[in-house]
Amino acid sequence: MIIDRTGKVGEDFYVLGHASVPVYLLNGVCPTLFDAGFTGLADLYIQAIKVVLGGRKPAFLFLTHAHWDHIGSAGLFKETWPDMKIVASQKTREILSKPSAVERVVSLNREALGALRDWGVTSLCEEPFVPFAIDETLVPWKPYDVDDGVTVQGFPSPGHTRDFTVYWTPERKILIASEAAGCDDVPEFIVNYDAYIEGIETFIRLGAQILCTGHKLVLTGEHVSKYLEHIREVAESYRLFVEELLEQGKSIEEIANHIKQREWEQKSFPKQPLIAYMMNTKRRILTLKERWEMRKMA
Repeated sequence: MIIDRTGKVGEDFYVLGHASVPVYLLNGVCPTLFDAGFTGLADLYIQAIKVVLGGRKPAFLFLTHAHWDHIGSAGLFKETWPDMKIVASQKTREILSKPSAVERVVSLNREALGALRDWGVTSLCEEPFVPFAIDETLVPWKPYDVDDGVTVQGFPSPGHTRDFTVYWTPERKILIASEAAGCDDVPEFIVNYDAYIEGIETFIRLGAQILCTGHKLVLTGEHVSKYLEHIREVAESYRLFVEELLEQGKSIEEIANHIKQREWEQKSFPKQPLIAYMMNTKRRILTLKERWEMRKMA
């Protein structure tokens, strides 16, 4: 199946809040959340989580990376459920220890309120982003017991960001890949193109039956491998397009505007806020430019 809505999508597994900026919930003996979306959607997430869990509380919140749109409600979750353990990589911990990084998260979540209103969201949380501490540093591939015979394992996939962690539940074949598996037909290799492609090839080998992307889309069954093969092709086409423009002497700004016209401007709402989109697009182009220059020198 190709799922672009909230609700139950597998055995004890849910997409909650807003399909474009979801929080994933694996319900079991130790209810487990994955990522924390926008701050502005915190009330929506918390209400949806409580509906599924009733009087029970999340035991874990696993974070994929420190980007503002994946940690926005983490601090408010922690205030709501103080005993919940927030788990993330050491690199995520280091990023969130920097005041400048926290300031950017605050700013981008505040600006996102306008985008959420454009999307038609009415139940907005107007509170600012709440900084939070990482309770446990993730050990790669360490199994966390979350239900009877069900574990969650995290492993690095540093193509989208250097701190990126993907989560795998082998017993249920659920893969929380987020932007490491692309997003809305946009390749998400912000820091390392080759690591991004290598990550997608790893995901194909795992044989997931449920694949969770960062925004808008969950794939199940045979659609998982088809999607992963497609998003790999999208990344390769994007690279070739950018390299062609670099060969023509185009600047990063010129290439970014060209890509915006054919990519961001063609999408319907809800879509990524423009400021964040352009920031990431320019970083993708710079990553490809550095790779292209290195290969020309070799």
